Amino acid sequence: MPFIRAGNLNVFYIEHGIGRPIIFVHGNWATGSWWEPVLAKLPDGLLGIAYDMRGRGRTGGPDSDYSIPSLAADLKAFADAMRLDWFHVVGHSLGSAVAMQFALDHPEQVHTLTVVAPAWVDGWEAKPIEEDRQRELKANRKLFDSTMKSLFPTVQDEHYWKRLLDEGHEQRLEAAVGVIRAFDTWKPGNLLQSIQCPKLVIGGEKDLLSNAQIVDRAREALDARLVVMPGVGHGSNIEATEAFLALLLSQIMPGRARNQSPMGS
Repeated sequence: MPFIRAGNLNVFYIEHGIGRPIIFVHGNWATGSWWEPVLAKLPDGLLGIAYDMRGRGRTGGPDSDYSIPSLAADLKAFADAMRLDWFHVVGHSLGSAVAMQFALDHPEQVHTLTVVAPAWVDGWEAKPIEEDRQRELKANRKLFDSTMKSLFPTVQDEHYWKRLLDEGHEQRLEAAVGVIRAFDTWKPGNLLQSIQCPKLVIGGEKDLLSNAQIVDRAREALDARLVVMPGVGHGSNIEATEAFLALLLSQIMPGRARNQSPMGS
């Protein structure tokens, strides 16, 4: 299983394929494993890479402040260690914020940007109870499992889902609490319009976390194409992998996208 040294981290990652690279960035309480179904179905000509962020999965290293700029700097260090100069970036939830910040900081390295179940781009005024909630999720596995299921209601593969939950719950508490503080201070807003590469926002019709207002605001701030996928929650990449992949290919390989008609809005 591959690890690579990137800054002060020993980063664990998975990869599939050969060709133009795509870096996939996972969300909170998650690991790179969340991208396995997508990686497995990538067509020829693409190299999919999914890594475990700091404080999560099998990546080893010290805690940081877990701010969005710090996590984006970790992505930069990982890409440099992998000797990737120009690539597609796909981020889910927390990973969407990391991907957007990376595109702001290093636009010359981003071929296309796809954000899935996007984060709050104008800052989230979190209450102290939100940090307490993260601590409770770490302390109470049954609550964690039920909360995650409510966010991803249509996941079918129970064996795979259980593995995702097992891996996700191992996340450091410092990383979980850090997310709340990070979203409170991350407010790029309309600065995101300065990102010049092709941009796609993907939302879920039944997403309880990244609701329609949050998704549309991300679209507006990025000046991006928006697609809302019907019938799915916070994780279209694992809830509706085939349809998600068709959308992704329409973004990164428009000339070779599968003969499907992605739903648009």
